[in-house]
Amino acid sequence: MTQSYVPIFNPREVPHIAWSEYADMFIWTKQNWQSLNRAFIQNALMHAHNVPNLWRQDISLSENVRQAAVLVLLIECEQGYDVVLTTRATHLRHHAGQVSFAGGRIEAGESEIQAALREANEEIGLNAQDAIILGAMPDYQTITGFCVTPVVAMMTDAVWQKQNIQIDEQEVDQVFTVPLRTLFDRTQMRVHTFKYGEQSRMFLSVTYESFFIWGASMAMLHNLDLILRAGFE
Repeated sequence: MTQSYVPIFNPREVPHIAWSEYADMFIWTKQNWQSLNRAFIQNALMHAHNVPNLWRQDISLSENVRQAAVLVLLIECEQGYDVVLTTRATHLRHHAGQVSFAGGRIEAGESEIQAALREANEEIGLNAQDAIILGAMPDYQTITGFCVTPVVAMMTDAVWQKQNIQIDEQEVDQVFTVPLRTLFDRTQMRVHTFKYGEQSRMFLSVTYESFFIWGASMAMLHNLDLILRAGFE
C-alpha cells in the first residue's frame, strides 16, 4: 500500500484569483431559481455524466482508493434552496476542522445511498426516512484517497425544522446551512492554486459568515452548479 502524504498548508493564504477572471458563465437569474424544482434537479442528475468539465479528482496520493458516500442535502425553502454542511471534528485524521458534507466509508453490502443516509443519521441525527433522494453526481476522488459518491437529496424547510439534530462530537463540531445562491455566485468564488511537487493543484473557495468552504466539498458543489446549469441548456 502506498502511504498517503497530505501537505500541510493554510488554504486561506494560497494565492487566488477571482472566478470572474478565470471563466465566463451565465449568471443565475430569478427565472432560473424559480424553475429549480425537484423534477428539474432529478432530470439534471440523470444526465450528469454527460456534463463536461466536471471536477473529478484532487491530486491522487494513494493507489488503494477507498469507497465513500456523502449526503448533499438540499433544503427547499421560500427563497430557493439551502444546502446542509458540517464542520468536521478537529481531532479527526482526515480533513480535521474542514467544512464537509455528512458522510463516510461505504460498508460491505451497502449502496452509496444507504451509506450516505446512515452516515447522516450517525453524524447529525438526520431521520433518513425524511430525505427524498433525487439522484447522485459522478464520483470525486479526494487527496486522501477516498472515491466519494455525492448523493443528492432534499426535504422541505418544515421537515428540516422538525429534525432532532444530535451531533456526534467524535465526528462533527457543528451543522449549518448555506443558500445555494451564495455558493453558486461566481463573484463570491475564488480559484486558488499552489504547487505540490511537480504538480499544480487548484481548488475553489467561498466564504460564508465565519465558514471557509473549500477543497473536495466545494468541488462537489461546483459540480452540482455545472450539472444544474446544463439542465437549462
